[in-house]
Amino acid sequence: MKTTLSLNGRRRCGSATVEFALTLPLLVLMCLGTADFGRLFFSGVTIANAAAAGAFFGAQNNIKSGDSAGMQQLAAEDARDLSGVTATASRYCDCPDAPADGPASPNAVNCILATCPVDNYGVPRLFVRTRVRQTFQVIAPVPGIPNSTEVGRDAYLRVQ
Repeated sequence: MKTTLSLNGRRRCGSATVEFALTLPLLVLMCLGTADFGRLFFSGVTIANAAAAGAFFGAQNNIKSGDSAGMQQLAAEDARDLSGVTATASRYCDCPDAPADGPASPNAVNCILATCPVDNYGVPRLFVRTRVRQTFQVIAPVPGIPNSTEVGRDAYLRVQ
């Protein structure tokens, strides 16, 4: 058996085990944090792509812009690798001189009955919006960091 002596002559056997026992929790915490960050990044990219896919479907033409169920289904299918994903879709119109940022915007106009001022082409612009959301849960709770957060993206496209 090999014995290690320190400068003052005492034996140091077991110091590596103590150092390992002290650093192991930090290493595990760092590994779990890295894994959670990677999962969160993957969720964000997947949700952004799902929102874009739903909006692309609705922006093809006027008929598909009214197919909210089709846009929602396509967005949900694109995010099938994630659990707990919700998708909503809608269409709205606005005039070029008063842009709207969604169907609930005060600048949104009726897509069928409204007309814009003549100097702005007279016809409202038609948009679709797909909104995708997921509640992200961490692998292991850490004090001071939220256990869950909402990840979501909205995709807006003008109908062709």
